[in-house]
This record gives sequence, C-alpha cells and structure tokens, in this order.
Amino acid sequence: MHAARELKRYVRLLRPGLLEPAGVANANLARLIGKLKDSPQICAELASTLREVLLASDFTTALTETGLTLESGLLSEVFKRLEHKFLPKLIDQQDILGYLRRIFDAERDARWLEKVDRRLFAEFLELILPRHEEVIEQLSGQFFMSLEILGLRLAGLGYEPVVTHRLRKRPDFQHAFMDVTRHVHALTSQNKDSFAHVCEALDRCEHAVQWIRSRRGLEGVSMALTYRLLKIQQVIRRMRMVLSLNQAALGEWTTEPARDLFFEITLAEIRRFEFRQFLASNVELLAFQITEHTGKAGEHYITLNRAEWWAMGRSAALGGALVAVIAIVKITASRLHLAPAPEALLYGLIYAIGFIVVHICGATLATKQPAMTASTLAATLDESAHGHSQIEGVAEVIVRTVRSQMVALWGNFVVAFPVAVILCWVLLELGWPLMTPGKAQATLDSLHGLKSLSFAYAALAGVCLFASGLLAGFADNWFVFNKVGSRLKQSALLPRLVGSGNLDRAIHTIDHNLGFWVGNISLGFLLGSMGALGSILGLPLDIRHITFASAQFGAALLSLKFAVPLATVGAIALSIFVMGLINLVVSFSLTMYVVSRSRKIRFSKTPLLLKFLALRFVRRPLDFFIAERDYD
Repeated sequence: MHAARELKRYVRLLRPGLLEPAGVANANLARLIGKLKDSPQICAELASTLREVLLASDFTTALTETGLTLESGLLSEVFKRLEHKFLPKLIDQQDILGYLRRIFDAERDARWLEKVDRRLFAEFLELILPRHEEVIEQLSGQFFMSLEILGLRLAGLGYEPVVTHRLRKRPDFQHAFMDVTRHVHALTSQNKDSFAHVCEALDRCEHAVQWIRSRRGLEGVSMALTYRLLKIQQVIRRMRMVLSLNQAALGEWTTEPARDLFFEITLAEIRRFEFRQFLASNVELLAFQITEHTGKAGEHYITLNRAEWWAMGRSAALGGALVAVIAIVKITASRLHLAPAPEALLYGLIYAIGFIVVHICGATLATKQPAMTASTLAATLDESAHGHSQIEGVAEVIVRTVRSQMVALWGNFVVAFPVAVILCWVLLELGWPLMTPGKAQATLDSLHGLKSLSFAYAALAGVCLFASGLLAGFADNWFVFNKVGSRLKQSALLPRLVGSGNLDRAIHTIDHNLGFWVGNISLGFLLGSMGALGSILGLPLDIRHITFASAQFGAALLSLKFAVPLATVGAIALSIFVMGLINLVVSFSLTMYVVSRSRKIRFSKTPLLLKFLALRFVRRPLDFFIAERDYD
C-alpha cells in the first residue's frame, strides 16, 4: 500500500487541474523529468518503489483480459459492463490492475493520459524503470504464460463455425490459427527462432480476417461474424505487443514495448465501464455492408455529361409528376377523418405503393439520392487519396454529385406543382373540390417557413430518408448472408407460384430489387405515420418533403383560386425549396457519417479539398448546376 500511495503522489503531479486542458499533462511531465534528472536520489527512490510494485504484481490478467472482448456475445459484453459499473469486479490485491485502479482513481484520468506525448513518456520510463535484468527473470514466466493463453484463445476464435465456414476455401488461413499456438509453445521452450514464426502466423491470421471482410459483398455479414472478427483482431494486436516486450527483454532493451503496453492496459482499465465506444466498434463492419449496396447504386445517380444530366432531369420530372398524384390521393384520403392509427396505416400504404410505382417507372426522387451517392462519395474520400491529382478527382466527383442532385431537386420541385394544380382543377370541374378554403389556407400556413415548424419537419423527413436507406442495405445484406436465393430454389412454394421455368428469373428479380422494395416501403410508412404518431404522443411531429410540399402548394393555391398575395406565394415557394435543401443535407450528412465511420475515413485532406472546390466555384460556378456539353 505504501508503494501505491507513493506512485499515486506522482500521478497527481502529472494530472491537470480541473480547469486546465488535458494537454497540460505534457508540461507537467516535462517538469517531472527535469526534477528527476536534477535529483538522482529522488529518481532512485522512485525506481525502487516501481521495482517493488513490478516484482510483487501478477500481470497475467492484465495482459490476457484487460481491453479485450471475451464474452460470447454483444449483449453479454454490454451486460457485463453495466453490472461492473454498479458492482465492481473483485480484483486480487496482488494483481497489477489493483495498483492501477488505486493510482488512477479520477474519472478524467483517461482524457489527459491519452494526450501524453509518447516519446516524452518513453524518456520518463528510461529514468524510473529498474534495470530489466533485475526483473525480467521473475516476470518472463508471466509474459510467456500470457502468450500461451492468448494463442489458445486465438485458435479457439479461428475455429469457431462462423469463421471456419468463411475460410473453407482458404485452408492455409485456417491452419494459421493453430500454427500460432504451436509456435508460441516452441517459444516458451526457449526457441528464440520461433519469434519470427509466431509473427508470420499472426500475419496470416490477420490476412484471414481481411479476406473474410473482402467477401462481405458476396457473402454478407452478421453481428456474430463481426463480433468474432473484432475479437480476433484484438487478440492479434495484444499478442504482437507482448511479443515485442519479450523480444526487448531477451535482446536489446528498449522502453517502447513497455510504454505501449502501459497505455493500452491502463486506458482500458480506466474505461472498463464504458460501452459506447465498444458498441461503435462492434457495428463497424455491419455498417459497412449496410451502406455498401448504396455505393453500387450511387454511381447511377451521378451524371457525367450533358446527356446524362438531361436524362436525370427528365427522370426527376417524371418523379415529380408521380409524387403529385400520390399527394393528391393522400389529401383525398385525409377527408375520411380516420383515427390516428388507421390513418397512419392508410397514409403509409399510399406512400409505399406510390414509391414502388416511382421505382418501377424509373423515375427519380431527389431526396432519395443522398443515401445512394454518399457511399460512392465516401469511397473517393478514403485515405488512399494523398496527392493533388487525387484530391482534384475527389472535387470533380463532388461537383458532379452536386449538379446531379440539384437538377433532380429542381425537376421534382417544378413539375410537382403544375401537375397538382391540373389534377386539383380536374377534380374541381368534376364537382369534387379537393380542399375547402379554410383547409387550403391552413395548408399554406403550414408550408410557410416563418409561420410553422416546416424546416424542423423537413429535417425529420431527412432522418426518415436516411433510416430507409439503412433498412434497404440491411435487407440486401440479409438476402446475401442467409443465402436466401439458394434456399428459395430448394423451397416448394416459389416454384409453384412462378413456375419452374421462371424460378431463376424470379430469384434474380428479388435479389436485385429487395433493397429497393424495403427502402421504398419503409420510407412510405415512416413518412406516412409521422403525423399520426405525433397525434398519439401529443408531440409536434410531422414531415415536410419538397416534392409533396410542392404538390400541396399547388393544390392549396388552386383551391383558393390563386387569390393569395404574391409576397406570400414567393415566401412559401422559397420555403419549400429550402425544405428540399434541408431534406438533402440531413439525409446526406447522416449517411455520410455512417459510411465514413464504417470505412474509418478521417478526411485528412479536407482543407485542400475545400480549396479546390472554392476555386472551381469562383472560376466555373455553372459547373455546379449544369453539365458541360463537351464533358467526357
């Protein structure tokens, strides 16, 4: 206990004050290093205290468990973290983890510790670590035992069914997991040549993980597989760190391995109750597959030349016309005055069927583009783009994306309005007015950006568009991972429904359209039920979608026989266009965030990218709106 109190005193010297930034720890560390250099006696006393702690401690649990995911599943790991938050795990007082918990006992210790300069800390360790030959003989047994335990765990993970099934075509990768155990055992028999063999086997295990991930588009992923791959990577990383420490202890001593293990274990122990970061890392691979399908489809939503740009505009115009019809049908259905629950179901069905028709007709809904194009754009922003030429290429993709989405947005906005006016006029001539004057005025007020929560509702619609994109990707992944196509061929029901001669074509149709069907249906019910959900919960919930809003605007104006002040008309038209921009920005931003996190993209070249975009806009602003005629 005396040693722990002494070490805790030095930690207090490093810990920044409550109002000081975390980076102050480096200045405190530099002062402490200077003090130790000027006072050899104090330095010797600290080294003696540290030697006492090292020789009296058990490192096996810290090396083989701390910071590693060991539970059998995601939920059990989360439950363990919640349980230990209220009922801490019992730690042997001789365990090094017990010392770490007593020394780093402040909640903010992790924040400043991760900011500590690693080279400066290595210099600090050079001063206070006892000579390694004094402790290595007593600790080497623990290090080798830890390697054996980790090797056995790695072999167990590599031979779990969910992993072996993926490696059935690569037996060389499969055998690598057992080779690690065999070479580690040889290493514990003092065969120093086995260091290289263990590292080579670990490399092959890492390649096995990469190979499995490279086939996610062909075979899909699951949470169970994601979880196993995460654990394999964690164990490989820890084994490499322990191997480096062993090599340094047996060969030319360097403090770097000890330093890296200290930060790895200490930060993990301080954050032992945090599971937010744990959840984020677990869903990384699944998020990649969920958004991967949109990257393939996204290429079709980015125009390259004037002909494709015009085609996008025509497709958007058709989409605007079809959505105007859907909007009129929905307004008509509202006259039934149903209870909130059946009304939500009816509106959801109208929207879902309408979106399916839009898809079948090959029309474009502008606000659905971001979920498709964000993945394609994120792929071009990967860390592989380092030079000016690559960044210029990324800027060009962004320019194409912006003008493609703008022409689609404009096509939806401009066409939905007159089509709704015409349909409303036809109904009026048939003696079936779509809106009463009071209803029409209320509709106009609800679309005015300064008289309602329309902009907030437009953001909520963007969230719905983003969610429908994720659900579409999940459906595509489910079809691939569960081999639904092959299973449908073996079923008795589908051949009877479509005939054996049409079976392959039916399965191909399902495979290529399932994501679109799920995305459109889910979007329809999300948009259609939001208002009813707000009524049920007593909350101001609703959606504003540019194309539907444009159609409602036209219907309301005709119902009032256009007896509306011009200033009001202009304000509402501008509000609707701003709603469309909000739809785009919110759905695009959310999708981009998920895609970039799943791909671990850091956007390190963002300033240079913004510079290229700004120069392009100053020199050729029309490129952001109209494709060049001679562009190839």
